[in-house]
Amino acid sequence: MTRTPHDEFAKYYLRELLEPLGKIEISRQLKSETRYADLWFSPDSATDRERQRLGLLGRLVDRPCLIEPFRNPAAKSEARSCLGKLFSLFAELERKAKREKQSLNENNLPLLWILVPTASPEFRKGLGAKKRGSTIASGIYDFPEIYRGGLIVIHQLPRNEDTLWLRLLGRGQVQKQAIEEFTALPESHPLRENVEELLGNWRAILESRNRLTDEEEELIVNLSPAYLQKREEWKREGIEQGIEQGIEQGIIRERRTTIEALFRNRFGSLDEPLLQVLSALLRLSDAEYEAELPQLFQVSREDLIDRFIDV
Repeated sequence: MTRTPHDEFAKYYLRELLEPLGKIEISRQLKSETRYADLWFSPDSATDRERQRLGLLGRLVDRPCLIEPFRNPAAKSEARSCLGKLFSLFAELERKAKREKQSLNENNLPLLWILVPTASPEFRKGLGAKKRGSTIASGIYDFPEIYRGGLIVIHQLPRNEDTLWLRLLGRGQVQKQAIEEFTALPESHPLRENVEELLGNWRAILESRNRLTDEEEELIVNLSPAYLQKREEWKREGIEQGIEQGIEQGIIRERRTTIEALFRNRFGSLDEPLLQVLSALLRLSDAEYEAELPQLFQVSREDLIDRFIDV
């Protein structure tokens, strides 16, 4: 279900942002077929303040929607797959309404938002996606009414605070600038700490991979400001609590989030045996941990349990 480390990050990043606004499910299974939507969001009575905090993203999710984020430009087959998920969901809701002998209001059907870094005119034309008229909405392309939803082309979004949370999912210079804007937010910002931790975790996972691509190396550089700020925060905590103790706590916290994300990425969830493996990994010395980390991407769940849990 997960395509790349970016997709895993995007799911948990968007869940972190959208949870205050409603119910959000990662990899929601669609009953009509063996399909999984990357993210399914259903809004609740979130306050205007919480919605406004997310700017454009908050306005896009004012009703139930599927969210499909892509790190690279989506292929036509991937776009068709996204639309197939939407139509599967429509069919599921129609069957439910029929069972309950209710009529299905077209206006209440969910939307589909496909998030891509770039999209060629040919690709947009193939989807029937048309640009919204307002200059404020540059980068937003609406699907035909029967499809419901649209295409968000991140690299075309205005570079302002209103689009920040979407531009963090971009690439290259667009993402780099967004990260710089993010790190300039006040430390008291309600979203800062958790998003900063997610960005640092993403960087740590990338660093531990073998044979990085040029893009992945560039991404590590882009993520560095958020990561380094987090390290500085841990050091400041260390000054208050005792330098050695504070830095050690920060490193353990970083290690824990990295392993948790890696296990969720590979195995879907953390059950009791994997939590025991996690505890064992946290007890390793720095040198032992650095030696073990690359292996965590390759060995099976059973091998991990056999290796780190005393039976």
